[in-house]
Amino acid sequence: MIQQDSLARLTLDTLPFNIAVLDREGTILFTNRAWREFAGMGGQPGEMVGTNYFESMDVSADEDAARALAGLEAVIEGEQDVFTLEYPCHSEEEKHWFLMRAAALPDHEAGSVVVAHIDITQRKLAELRAREKRRELEHLMSRIDGLVHTVTEAVLQANTRAETERAVCERLTEVDAYAGAWVGRVDLRTETLVPAAAGDDVDLRENAAADLGGSDPAVRAVQTGELQVDAELGGDELAAVHRGALSAGGALAAFPLAYGDTEYGVLVVYAEDPNVFDERELAVLQVLAQFASTAINAIEGRRILATDRVIEMEVSMAADELFFGDIARQLDCTLSYEGTLYEDDGSVVMLFVAETAEPERVVAAAGSADRVESASHVSDGGSESVFEFTVDSPPVVSALAERGAETDAIAASPTGVRVTLELPANADPRTIVEHLAEQYPSTELVARREHERPEQSKRDFVADIEESLTARQELAIRKAYLGGFFDWPRDVSGEELAESMDISPSTYHQHLRTAERKVLATLFEE
Repeated sequence: MIQQDSLARLTLDTLPFNIAVLDREGTILFTNRAWREFAGMGGQPGEMVGTNYFESMDVSADEDAARALAGLEAVIEGEQDVFTLEYPCHSEEEKHWFLMRAAALPDHEAGSVVVAHIDITQRKLAELRAREKRRELEHLMSRIDGLVHTVTEAVLQANTRAETERAVCERLTEVDAYAGAWVGRVDLRTETLVPAAAGDDVDLRENAAADLGGSDPAVRAVQTGELQVDAELGGDELAAVHRGALSAGGALAAFPLAYGDTEYGVLVVYAEDPNVFDERELAVLQVLAQFASTAINAIEGRRILATDRVIEMEVSMAADELFFGDIARQLDCTLSYEGTLYEDDGSVVMLFVAETAEPERVVAAAGSADRVESASHVSDGGSESVFEFTVDSPPVVSALAERGAETDAIAASPTGVRVTLELPANADPRTIVEHLAEQYPSTELVARREHERPEQSKRDFVADIEESLTARQELAIRKAYLGGFFDWPRDVSGEELAESMDISPSTYHQHLRTAERKVLATLFEE
């Protein structure tokens, strides 16, 4: 029994929740390590035993404390088995929320009630962000009536890019002032603009398309990324792609569909009366086009995570087209990509492991590269060293993300760079290669494979963890892992890692412990 009691106490000490056992009068009989550390009592098990928890609760000035005390007394008196309460616990530096959970202990146990305080800050912050976004959306809806409401409602219900495009066209076609609408996509194989979706009143002719080299207003919108209006379309002069909507002429407004640097095509709206497209009308339609672009981007971005079947591709590039390839070529070494971190201050950090015995030469070579704002040597591990490069935008990684592709691996050697990526099975690999080739002309497709994604993939698990970590927490745990902090004997100390992040050792260890707790919570919690 003594061994079992000791094991139970050791187990409770490993939990990230603040736990205490009280008797009927509120006297503390036991606290775990998390409780004592939160209270600033250090790690000594007996330091808080014997103090009265009820007396520490300021029920006269704190409504949450009064509710907590009433709930604890109800559990002790057997009026309820479990009591829960969510409450704020803010400091001057940051906000925190906790969930208090009190449960009755069996009569034969030494104690009457066990109390746990669980940190729910991340969940509450997510709820506040969601509430704020909802308020912003409601504000938008209150300013823009009728048309915008119906279109956005339809777009929000769409689950695919095709559904989004069709929903926008159908809602616009229902408006009396418009003669029709369609969405076009660029086909790089034929170098044409091809209709992809249309409203019911638009009779798109078979094989209708617009040459990307022509002067059609819809094409100009795609090529320039700017709104195009043509108020004098003549019936005999209409391009074939337009005649299904405006057989007798009229006006046309073409809105580019784009999110950031990613282009998704064009939204074309027709009106028989050229006066329809006044400044106010164009502003509303521009909002709709931007909203549709955002929705398409979100759908395309998560498509790689939702699909069961994916395409794995490997592409090669010349070493001198990428700063990490150029470093490998200059120093005759290899560099392996370990991830990109987006910090709170807006900076972007790429982590690499290099096989080199001269880390100072890597830092010097990176420091002279155009795309690198700063470079630092994080740690050594035998013949390998960990480096971080601060960049304005991660080469290749950002280009692939623009097309909804995921970067799996990057290997740079003196002879070139190999990039392994994944994209949805219904995506066009050719457009991915062509998009990369626009920035890196030497890009070549080396291999292509299709395979089933596991029901719970490693990427899904990692995504869950990364979503729970702040940028500083993720950087702290990545540096610790890559630098050999978890090896024995350690290759790097916490003080060295703290110095590399320009923070104090205590702050670094706080980030690291929080990150470790979140990783373990994702692993063990259902």
